[in-house]
Amino acid sequence: MKKQVVMLAAAALFSGNVWAAPETVLEKTDALENTIYGSTQVGALVDRVQQIGQTVYGRSGSGTLNAQVDSLYDSIEGNVRGKVSVNQQLSMLEWTYQNKVGSGSLVSRVEQLERSVSGRIGTGSLESRIQSLGKTINGAPLKVTTQIGSVANTEVFSVTLNTPINTATSKEGDTFTFTVADDIMDGNVLLVPAGTVGEGHISELKKAASFGRNGKLDLIFDTVPTLDGTEFTAIQGEEAKAKTKQELKAAGASVAGAVLLGPVGLVGGFFVKGKNIDLPEGATIYVQPQEMVTVQGVVVGGDGQAHTANETVTQDSYDEYTLGDDSEPVTLVPADDTNAEVNEEPEEDVVEESEGTVEEDDEVAEESSEASNAPSQPIVVVKRN
Repeated sequence: MKKQVVMLAAAALFSGNVWAAPETVLEKTDALENTIYGSTQVGALVDRVQQIGQTVYGRSGSGTLNAQVDSLYDSIEGNVRGKVSVNQQLSMLEWTYQNKVGSGSLVSRVEQLERSVSGRIGTGSLESRIQSLGKTINGAPLKVTTQIGSVANTEVFSVTLNTPINTATSKEGDTFTFTVADDIMDGNVLLVPAGTVGEGHISELKKAASFGRNGKLDLIFDTVPTLDGTEFTAIQGEEAKAKTKQELKAAGASVAGAVLLGPVGLVGGFFVKGKNIDLPEGATIYVQPQEMVTVQGVVVGGDGQAHTANETVTQDSYDEYTLGDDSEPVTLVPADDTNAEVNEEPEEDVVEESEGTVEEDDEVAEESSEASNAPSQPIVVVKRN
């Protein structure tokens, strides 16, 4: 069965792709509301900020308005080294449960996960509902280990179009959305989970014309969100072109002579002569970062340690706004590790993992008075099959 592969080569690079974080109180409030509710809200800033605190944490913050917004932004959006945000917590819970992250606002993502897990929508703050989901799924609140990781600008990954594009009906400058098809990793550090939705635009478009004149389409994948909230730009570079040629060859198609591979036109550096280019929803595209990307990811699998000797694994939480409670976090281990019986305190729910173990640090604390002062071991998050 032949593969349907699209080649989309950008004609030119953008002048820089640095992600610009919001700076003012209003910009951060707008960004928070878009993340939480899916759209900005109306009303006085002080009321909007209080509502954000109530929605996410079930309480309003204290201090100046500027300080409250900064604290909320850092704890919910999260782009601070060593800190785990609400967005990251939910993303990793989704990833361990369904092998991809959800799309949409935090409110809608929590509701979707609740429907899938229990069949009903919960009540209370988003923080408490995420805690409850973690306990239901894993037997204890899910905590993660952060780690800095990088992706080279030669690293190829695939995305799928969420928006159909056709040179007969689309226009230059039109925007589209896409979904990252595979996890983007640096060793055992997850930087961009599968299911992440980004946005791009049509940078150049020419309609097909008579006498075999070529249709042409160039796309730029402007924003690829990472786990820490940073966004980077992806393009169809040389390595992505080589990957596309490899896939075409495996499918038995000639790159030079191909006109159509299934319903998808071969475009970007190659032209569909006399035909409009039709890219349906779900078309697969190979891309790569425009520049090297270095962001904060989450350690998965293995022993949860740093993937390089000069990096430090951290598990810091935010001082004012934090997720989790006094319960011990669940420790997930790789599926090929030896199964073990679950031994927990009488008041804790019993969790049986067919592919892993759950170990309680309280048992260690009972054996040694020094254990309570010792640093906790990194929490290992493992993707469920």
